[in-house]
Amino acid sequence: DRSDLEREAREHEVRSLRRAVTFSAVFAIPLVILAMVPMLYMPFHMWLMEYMSERTMTWIMLALALPVQFGPGLRFYRLGWKALKNRSPDMNSLVMIGTSAAFFYSLVVTLAPQIFPEGTAHVYYEASAVVITLILLGKYFEAIAKGRSSEAMKKLLSLQAKTARVVRSGQELEVPTDEV
Repeated sequence: DRSDLEREAREHEVRSLRRAVTFSAVFAIPLVILAMVPMLYMPFHMWLMEYMSERTMTWIMLALALPVQFGPGLRFYRLGWKALKNRSPDMNSLVMIGTSAAFFYSLVVTLAPQIFPEGTAHVYYEASAVVITLILLGKYFEAIAKGRSSEAMKKLLSLQAKTARVVRSGQELEVPTDEV
């Protein structure tokens, strides 16, 4: 049945998005903690610097961002490139361009920090990973909402009357609604 296939496809999409969001969050949350908490709470920054250099922390952030960018983030590259090739950029193109800018700029900073003026070599790995994670979370919520609204519409349609009473030649008849 077609509606069963549609329901199955929606459920598959929801499961796939749930896995992608979970995977992304596993890497993005520690990345945000490493990148943002030291700026907000100096004792945490001092504690971190006792155990690792700024350079080591940059490599750890790369290791955390890489699986998000080229794991769940690949969907934005596939869809974004396709839209750009068709000269109709969409949200996927925007996510692809924005997260790539943050990721690849940070990669250059990680691999060649000496080409930047002193004190300006900052990485933005957390930006790319968090954007990908949040966009996927939004798509996940959207897929859930679509599934629920689709099921609600089907329930409403099932409540539709199958027959109608009509008066023909002065006589009241019950006929299928298709014949009305």
